[in-house]
Amino acid sequence: METNTAQERNPLSKLLYHGTSEAHRIAENTPYMLALFQGKLAKDAYAAWLVRFHAVYSELEQTAEALRADPSVGSLWLPQLNRTEAIERDLAYFYGPDWRDSLRISPATDAYVARLRRVRDEWPLGLVPHHWIRYAGYLHGGATLAKLLSTTYDLPDGAGVTFYDFAEIEDNHAFIAGYHARMNAVPVTAEDIESLVEEGNHAFRGNTAITVELGEEFGIS
Repeated sequence: METNTAQERNPLSKLLYHGTSEAHRIAENTPYMLALFQGKLAKDAYAAWLVRFHAVYSELEQTAEALRADPSVGSLWLPQLNRTEAIERDLAYFYGPDWRDSLRISPATDAYVARLRRVRDEWPLGLVPHHWIRYAGYLHGGATLAKLLSTTYDLPDGAGVTFYDFAEIEDNHAFIAGYHARMNAVPVTAEDIESLVEEGNHAFRGNTAITVELGEEFGIS
C-alpha cells in the first residue's frame, strides 16, 4: 500500500480541521464552556478543569515521550509544548501547596486517559490528532483566554494562568507553522486519514465528556 506524501494530498492539518469541525463546535458549546467564555464560570469550577486536564496532559506528554523514537510520530515530541508542569503551578495557586490532595478520579477523564494509553500501546499514529487538538488551539488563542480568566477571577499578573504561557516559544506564529509542517509530513495512507479523523473526533468527544461532567458537578446548565 502506497503512502501519500503531503505534496500528493491535502495537508493532514486541514483534513483534521475540516473532519472534526462539528465535534469541535459541540465541544466549545457545552454549558460549562459557554459559562467560561462568558466570564460566568465560578473559580472552583475552573480549578476543577485543571484537575481533570492535569491527568490528560500528563498522559499525553508521557505518550509523546514514549514515542519519541517512532519513525512516524517521533517528530511531534516537542518538550517546549509540555503543559503538565504549568498546570501544576496553576493548581498550586488555586489549591495551595497541598494541591495534589485535589486530584481525584473522574470517569470522563479516566476514559480519555485510557484512550491515550491505547494509542501509545496499539496505534502510535493516533497520537497525531490528540497532540494537535490539545496544543494548537492554545497556541493560537491561549493569551486571549488567559486575559479573560485573569479578568474574571481578578488574578494577579500571570497567576493561575501559567497553562496558557508557552514561555519557551519565542514566536508563536513561526512555531505553529513549523508544527503544522511536521504534522503534515507524517507518512499516512488514505485509510490512515479516515482513522485519524475519527480519532480526532473521539478526542473532541472526550473533551466534551469532561466538560459535561464538570457542568453536572457544578450545576451549570
